[in-house]
Amino acid sequence: MSKTIKIVIPDAIAENYSEADLERRMYEDIIISEFQMGNLSIRDCAELLGLSYEGFLEFLGKRELSFITAGKDEIEESYKYFEGFMQTYQKP
Repeated sequence: MSKTIKIVIPDAIAENYSEADLERRMYEDIIISEFQMGNLSIRDCAELLGLSYEGFLEFLGKRELSFITAGKDEIEESYKYFEGFMQTYQKP
């Protein structure tokens, strides 16, 4: 199911894009926002945008966005866990 909405775009922005380009950009931005909030996976986003998994990662790169959605504390915690894991398997 999909929903159609009406959005008013200021002339200063709208004059630089066609209507189709604006629609696509808004669609992409909503998908990116949902991805960043953790509501959509990379695969979900890729499918919605008609891209491959790798294509979505490239898309994010072109927008200068990260595919990592974890916060700093989450990343640091994961790294500490990884360090402990690696020490367990180091050769003596």
